[in-house]
Amino acid sequence: MEQAFTFTQKEIDDGKVLAGISYFGLLGFLIGYLAGKENRFTLYHAQQGLVLAIAFFLGVIPIIGWIWSLFCLVLFVMGLINGFSGKVQPLPLLGSLGFKIGLLKADAPAAPQA
Repeated sequence: MEQAFTFTQKEIDDGKVLAGISYFGLLGFLIGYLAGKENRFTLYHAQQGLVLAIAFFLGVIPIIGWIWSLFCLVLFVMGLINGFSGKVQPLPLLGSLGFKIGLLKADAPAAPQA
């Protein structure tokens, strides 16, 4: 099930740089998380960046490791583009795992209008 996240334009504009930095491995995650705790947009990308950083460690598996690392490199570029351009799009295959970390809660579903 897709998580719903909405952010104000101010949150996006204020958090773009830290959101992009959040994809630079564990150090990038820490910078994004610690410096952007008050910005929900930055936290969204920090949790995506953390999952990607963890996934990169699977690249040490013999035989399939290089394929996995190449896949993670593509996700890294996608994350950078999304973060720096202000987009809210989970990473393919791995993005939903970021929601389980719980740095940021999804928006409550909208109440039905009568």
